[in-house]
Amino acid sequence: MSEATTIHVVQTFIEVDGFPVAEEPVACQSAAQAKARAQAARATKLGVIAWSRSSLDPALGEWSDPVLIARYGTIPDEFEDGGAVE
Repeated sequence: MSEATTIHVVQTFIEVDGFPVAEEPVACQSAAQAKARAQAARATKLGVIAWSRSSLDPALGEWSDPVLIARYGTIPDEFEDGGAVE
């Protein structure tokens, strides 16, 4: 059995040919760090979303639903719940 864990992620988006395109997601050490990073990125990105998920046993691949930390700007529909950015 793996150790319980929570991941915190910031996903930024840029505009390419009129469409929002995801950049590489960034893992953060805490929800506060993810929120601060998202707030800083909102000035230069089309959109930003920060979220977290928890698992009692990550080795089983069982994760909670994403919990929104911050959201700014234009986010594609498939990223609204954080589910597409693992």
